[in-house]
Amino acid sequence: MSNDAEITLEANPTSAEANHLEAFRAAGVNRLSLGIQALDDKILVVLGRDHSAKDALRTLEKAQKLFDQVTFDLIFARPGQTLSDWRRELKEALALAGNHLSMYQLTFERGTPLFKALKNKQLAPVPDMDEAADMYDEAVKEARAQGFLHYEVSNYARSRSAMGRHNFSYWLGEDYLGIGPGAHGRLTTVNGDRLRTFGEFHPDRYMALCESEGEGIRKWIPLETGDMLKELVVFGMRTRAGVSRPGFQRMTGRSLDTLLDQDALQLYLDHGFLVDDDQGNAYLPSGLEQDVNDWYGIRPTEAGLARMDSLIPNLILHEN
Repeated sequence: MSNDAEITLEANPTSAEANHLEAFRAAGVNRLSLGIQALDDKILVVLGRDHSAKDALRTLEKAQKLFDQVTFDLIFARPGQTLSDWRRELKEALALAGNHLSMYQLTFERGTPLFKALKNKQLAPVPDMDEAADMYDEAVKEARAQGFLHYEVSNYARSRSAMGRHNFSYWLGEDYLGIGPGAHGRLTTVNGDRLRTFGEFHPDRYMALCESEGEGIRKWIPLETGDMLKELVVFGMRTRAGVSRPGFQRMTGRSLDTLLDQDALQLYLDHGFLVDDDQGNAYLPSGLEQDVNDWYGIRPTEAGLARMDSLIPNLILHEN
């Protein structure tokens, strides 16, 4: 393992978890990600979290004393939340943040208790699309004013060295191991085939598989070539670094432009939503230079990043 390897642990900001922080550091963890999600006790209950705002602040304070790299996440566009509510919470969060922060818009996943509560009209009104967009814009503006670089649609860092390196393995289409119950992975075989892996979800069955088979993966699903090509564009365009033409060529054996609708691409370039240049490596984590020293290609501007969900369906040729 590299001496400067990033070893990130995602932890809940409960008082019980806070008691384990020193053990995490002793085990080799050097970056901690806390799932704070909100600084309001009432909404934490709605979100189904088992920590309080006080727990979160206490755990964050302790973590920042023990780890050089600490990040936490917030969720906006929550039930009953107004833009003024979000402004107040955002200012508090940015004052508490160290060198990294993640901010996500709330999504309602089918089958979850929160989704059922929404369908049964048991929640306060949820901000509409325009209100959610205003909250996103406010996050970008305030984070920039506080010295944060907006390097991925939901992620902000004060410097390249503070960016989450492990996340870029997902966004750049690299392999990663999914180890543990329910963990997902993506691997390339010696024949060049790409596979998604799914770990057994139940801990006891996962351990039984490990003992009998040597690993706990319950499902291997081939990743079709067309899906892989689209993934590289979709995930790359979530970042301000975008998609590198040389990198895409090395990974797929194809030119990036064969996947893109050239009329849509030119339209988005003309309107300032995308740029075609060699400046994307300014939005990559420190330590990746040896892999991306020839980085140039298509990447979103700030305006494009805010509209990426609308741009992508028109940008990618569907016959690939």
